Amino acid sequence: MKKRNLLLWMMLTIIASMLIACKDGSDVLLPSEDEDSIELHEADSDYIWNNADVIPIVLNGTSITANNAGVSVAGAVATIKAAGTYSISGTLTNGQIVVNNEDKGVVRIILNGVDITSSNSAPIYIKKAGKALVVLADNTQNKLTDGATYVYDIPADEEPNAALFSKADLTIFGNGSLTVTGKFNDGIASKDGLIIKSGTLNVTAADDGIRGKDYLIIKDGAINVTAKTDGLKSNNDENTALGYIIIEKGAMTILAGDDGIHAESKLTINGGNINITKSYEGIESKIITVNDGTIHIVSSDDGLNAAGGSSESATASGSYYFYMNGGYIWMDANGDGVDVNGTAEMTGGVIIVNGTTANNNAAVDYDRSFKITGGYLLAVGSSGMAQIPGTSSTQNSVLITLSAAQQAGSLVHIQDSAGKDILTFKSTKKYQSVAFSSPELKKDTSYDVFFGGSSTGTVTDGLYKDGIYTSGTKAGTVSITSVATKVKL
Repeated sequence: MKKRNLLLWMMLTIIASMLIACKDGSDVLLPSEDEDSIELHEADSDYIWNNADVIPIVLNGTSITANNAGVSVAGAVATIKAAGTYSISGTLTNGQIVVNNEDKGVVRIILNGVDITSSNSAPIYIKKAGKALVVLADNTQNKLTDGATYVYDIPADEEPNAALFSKADLTIFGNGSLTVTGKFNDGIASKDGLIIKSGTLNVTAADDGIRGKDYLIIKDGAINVTAKTDGLKSNNDENTALGYIIIEKGAMTILAGDDGIHAESKLTINGGNINITKSYEGIESKIITVNDGTIHIVSSDDGLNAAGGSSESATASGSYYFYMNGGYIWMDANGDGVDVNGTAEMTGGVIIVNGTTANNNAAVDYDRSFKITGGYLLAVGSSGMAQIPGTSSTQNSVLITLSAAQQAGSLVHIQDSAGKDILTFKSTKKYQSVAFSSPELKKDTSYDVFFGGSSTGTVTDGLYKDGIYTSGTKAGTVSITSVATKVKL
């Protein structure tokens, strides 16, 4: 009895301390499953098969030839009923490949130069399988096109709803190309996990471009997405540990009507060359971690948004984080540039923000804290809500606000007392504030600030290097008096 009372007292004490912490506004992180502990569906054996066991399926325009018991054919629809490896070639003008493997085994579909059109459903519909792999055969071009209206196979679930649709874990790989035109809804979608290991993917979609419900893992490849809503997306409303995206490397170009990349829970970028040429918000997730890679973002609202997903309001919360540990981010944002409805930490890498011209947004906007210990941060924009990293930082930052806005194309130049170039930058838009943090900014040191002029340096994304600056107008001298210095010129 005493042990039970002691246990009850301990539980109440823990709950009370958590409630006090919440009231104080500090972070309270409840135990949750991390994506690193979730087993992916990938296995080395996925990418190995015996060519002698490959089953051919030939598409003949309006008919299909498949002489194997594992494949049933009805008109222009072929249904794969058994695990195995299938090579598909030819053209279907209005037909479908269905995977309905009751034994839950692995099904590999080798696309060996196909052009499949379905007027009222998914050209490739993976209904049942232990997991499925779509292989893009070497040096082949493959096309999938659906119609603008569907007849659902499962009306209650409104499925399928993508040109390449899978209810099982799906992997795409190979050295060929796949062009997907999703006129009805999504381009490529998996109701479980989706891994893109390699290949060239060109996706156009009436809704989301590429979506993995549990997770979307991009290991490599060349990916081009044009989507009416989100370009790359992962969302799982039933499990908060799922709905995440990991990008390892590869090249992506994304043109999206909504988010360029949207993960419901976590987004981790470890490499790659990501070019979001159009978006409402460039990158959005509750937790965003950038470890490496080169990222360019153009957005009509926020460039990078660490906030609630589609099912939550974007209010300040201790569960929203942005971690910048390496890599390179450039953005041109009409809303906030870096917008964190929680906590930001920067230990390395480069962030360059061409921010908003409106005073109700900011080039850098965070609600709780922003700690910078390394890296290079430059954010120009309006002055109404301008911010820099806070006093918990170990690397110096300066926020310069101006009495009058500088026009687009006008250089901002900072140099030390010996004339050494600390910063020379040309903004894409007019600006009235400059937020800057660099290892070169030293405490108790004065720097001269100029606007206008010209430079002979090599320019990349507006940033000049190794050139000679010809003076414009000197706006004043800034002294770095603290780790977070704010001045008005």
